[in-house]
Amino acid sequence: MLRLMFSRISSPFRRKERLRHVLHLGSLMERQAEAFYRSFAREARDAEVRQFCLKLADEETRHCRMIQALLSKWTPQPPNRKDLEAMDVDGKLRTLFLSPPTSDVTKTEIVEYAMNMEMQMVEFYRSFADKFTSEWKIKKLQLMEAEKIQHFMELKNMLAGL
Repeated sequence: MLRLMFSRISSPFRRKERLRHVLHLGSLMERQAEAFYRSFAREARDAEVRQFCLKLADEETRHCRMIQALLSKWTPQPPNRKDLEAMDVDGKLRTLFLSPPTSDVTKTEIVEYAMNMEMQMVEFYRSFADKFTSEWKIKKLQLMEAEKIQHFMELKNMLAGL
């Protein structure tokens, strides 16, 4: 299902696809995730869930900084909104956090929710795997994918311990 979710992201995008566009979108998604977890931490009733959400927000901040570090190695160019919108024609990226759990969620439920969001990010990066032929660009995508998988596995291990 996740593969289908991102399968059409770039189909109408006919300009030259650039890794920087993918990374800009990734950065926007990380910021969206951070804002969601910080907001959810303010609303959560359980103190342990609040602390966990703040930890998740900090992780998303770290991911965003990682992307910004990659982008900073190139000549600075602001994201082209039309290109970004064309890559996300279905609007899937803007709706990643629109079905949040309720404020009385358990830690188990928020961990499961976060795992689902991480896997959607993995699928996002994977959806561009066949768009680039340059090995260094593919490695950058794989780096971002691996980071999200590592975060997913940390959450999975945490879930097993709950």
